[in-house]
Amino acid sequence: MSDKISDAQAKVEWADKHIEDFKGALVRFQNTNPYIVTSDHHPQTRDLIYYMGQVADVTGEMVLIAADVLQCLRTALDYLVCAHTPNPTSLTAFPIFDHAKIGKTYLAGKIGGMTPAAQKIVTDLKPYKGGNETLWKLHELNRIDKHRLLVAASTSLRSFNINQHRAYVRHGSTALLQRNGQHFVLRIAEDVYVPPSFKLFPLKTGDVLLVDPPDTKVNENIDFRFDVAFNEPGICEGDPILETLKECLGLVREIVALFGKLP
Repeated sequence: MSDKISDAQAKVEWADKHIEDFKGALVRFQNTNPYIVTSDHHPQTRDLIYYMGQVADVTGEMVLIAADVLQCLRTALDYLVCAHTPNPTSLTAFPIFDHAKIGKTYLAGKIGGMTPAAQKIVTDLKPYKGGNETLWKLHELNRIDKHRLLVAASTSLRSFNINQHRAYVRHGSTALLQRNGQHFVLRIAEDVYVPPSFKLFPLKTGDVLLVDPPDTKVNENIDFRFDVAFNEPGICEGDPILETLKECLGLVREIVALFGKLP
């Protein structure tokens, strides 16, 4: 490992460790049965309606761990620029900004002391909103966390098992009978999880998840799946926290590897 990327690499690995911590916190949260799905038939249409009976608040532990991951990854990027700048100043840092038309003076202050090859790595990444959304998202979430806690007390519907549910609705169970010569063979419908047809975020008690035909029998095993998501409008609105953290981690790892190829 090059000495110039070792500190950044250490931050990335520490972020990875925090992601594992987040997974543990997420499991603990899920084990509290935070989501309750209820169903009832509409009094007039007799449609079977599945809706949220309970949505628990996300634990502060998860919010704090997610913020630690973002901080480590954002810091790793700054480490890379400073390590590849012979005479860094108080302005030297990895630039991530709002739009592509940022002034050259701004970029010069951030990365002007780097070699042309190092500067090219940064500029080729298009580290601005509309250029590299993952970098911009990482930067904005980290910036917000420096002033207040991130809003992650919201839940989104990720998917439900549509094949099993279709089989249940049509046949009264998940088992389908298929004729094979003179015999009947029991075939179980394959699991196929699909997202909802419209965005359900942030979920709250009473929100409708699914509507089935009139007088359909309640399927106790429909298996709705939920995500704990960021709720920062204009930045991360309904994006699952775990997937967002993994996306940022993967990108920063790639950037560290690019800098590792420099002399």
